[in-house]
Amino acid sequence: MFSSNNISKQLINANQQNIEVYPLSKNAAYSIQIKSSIKDIQEVWDAVAPKENLFLQSTYLQTLENFPPEKMSFRYIVFYKENQPIGIAYNQIFKLNVEDSLQQSNEEENKSNCLIRAFSNAAKKWFIKRAEFNLLICGNLLLTGEYGFHFNVPVNEQQTASLIQDALDALQNILDKEQTKVSVHLLKDYKIETCEALKEQLQKETYHPFLMQPSMYMNIRPNWDSFDNYLGDMSSKYRVRAKRARKKGDAILKKELTLEEMEAHEERIYELYKMIADGAGFNAFLLHKQYFTELKRDLGDRYKLTAYFIDNQLVAFYTTIFNYKEMDAHFLGVDGAYNREHQVYLNILYDLVNRAIEGGVERIDFARTALEIKSSVGAVSQDMLCFFKHRSTLSSKILQLVFDSLNPKEEWQPRSPFKSDPVSVG
Repeated sequence: MFSSNNISKQLINANQQNIEVYPLSKNAAYSIQIKSSIKDIQEVWDAVAPKENLFLQSTYLQTLENFPPEKMSFRYIVFYKENQPIGIAYNQIFKLNVEDSLQQSNEEENKSNCLIRAFSNAAKKWFIKRAEFNLLICGNLLLTGEYGFHFNVPVNEQQTASLIQDALDALQNILDKEQTKVSVHLLKDYKIETCEALKEQLQKETYHPFLMQPSMYMNIRPNWDSFDNYLGDMSSKYRVRAKRARKKGDAILKKELTLEEMEAHEERIYELYKMIADGAGFNAFLLHKQYFTELKRDLGDRYKLTAYFIDNQLVAFYTTIFNYKEMDAHFLGVDGAYNREHQVYLNILYDLVNRAIEGGVERIDFARTALEIKSSVGAVSQDMLCFFKHRSTLSSKILQLVFDSLNPKEEWQPRSPFKSDPVSVG
């Protein structure tokens, strides 16, 4: 159950400025500043934000704030200790309608003649029809990875978890006063192998862990200074497969679009994106139609959109964001009518690898979905934990049903395309 303590503002002097903050109830030495727009907090935010993480810096966050998915708003928290800013937390408030987001497969449900399963499916449908609530997300619904908070002074995981939980309770109280009822707190995407202390502390605060669909990533090997060297590390079976896909893609004209060209193709780009989004089993949100264009305007060369043309028709695109040492394989769009004949999606995956090699990054974040085909180009999976906390009106078992719907299980066979003894680098 969320804390319902009343909190009041107080003034502190930080960097020769008077700032309104809220003292934290369980961490007396700390206070927080809360704003609904990054513009109101930009200078102090960027002073604390990690210099090597674009997704927690104000330039990207401002673009997303200006062109958000529908039903999404934002809250930015700065932590202070002894009047000094020492941490930040990025929060999204999102109104989730499970029925609208879930693409139901009635055919599969109707195959079962089992009375118990039929009753279970009926109960699930009944609940899903009524499942609409506000999520308070510490993290970013549009990304995979740990993009919820950062402290620029040493803070152990137990203290971090306590501070975040305390801050979210304070924010909850403020939202209640604003008549914004939040039903669930969600802390999003933590590497399962490195968050044991965080998990232990959050469970003490009645947060429930649940395993998300794994994210996919690829480390770029030092000897891959060209795409041919990447192919050279593959076993013959996968190298032949790659060359066959490239051959089938000969009819594709690939072009990195300028800002002006993106503006000219904006409608078609969004149409292609929606073809992928609408085909997903669960899609919680739809991007703003101008999101792709405005990212280019604000991020410049850090953001690239590559278009695929066949017979002068725009049939697919993919986007990348260069997050310092990592390249994020961002959103894409594909016209399914062209995919099989020209191996469009597989060619996108190979082009992402080539783009990362040319860009000199150390790692690609391939995000979630299409796990098996991503593993066939060399990506490996990484399990991620999320944590949720609910109001007393929703039991954890019922809420777990929602998150099971949010997180469809994908049966897949991991592939390993590389030779067992890759070329060593002296």
